[in-house]
Amino acid sequence: MSSTNKTPCLGLNKWVQTDVPKMADFNNDNSIIDTVINNHLANSTIHMSADEKEAVNQPFVTKSYTGNGNVSREITITDSFNPKWGFIFRVGYTPSIIDIENETNYNYFSVFTANGSMAGLSLSGKTLTVEQASIPVFGSELKSFNELGSAYMIIAFR
Repeated sequence: MSSTNKTPCLGLNKWVQTDVPKMADFNNDNSIIDTVINNHLANSTIHMSADEKEAVNQPFVTKSYTGNGNVSREITITDSFNPKWGFIFRVGYTPSIIDIENETNYNYFSVFTANGSMAGLSLSGKTLTVEQASIPVFGSELKSFNELGSAYMIIAFR
């Protein structure tokens, strides 16, 4: 015999002293509880997925590299997500250096996005292509993002 009363929310057995519980009653209650908890935990509307949790816990990634002097170079920023935007700079230098004698501006800082980037950079998925210009752009500016032996830092955001 199941219980005389039931709980209001899940309809679990709520026995009175004269009720005679049966094993089937307990098994049924456990099945109801297990189903409700399982449905709750699987609800992606109210719970974050593993990817969403990672995005909250790690909204950005850093990557460093040493320039090899090539005109163009591809750098995998991260394996875990496709960055939406970020910036790059040469470690230990100002964003740009002006060489007055040679009328040249060496640019060591730039911003990149998934929808387009400043000259000298291009982002595709997890890969950032950097350029080491030998011919000035915009008149006298050299994009210097792969200078031989120079250390660079990339900070990329989700």
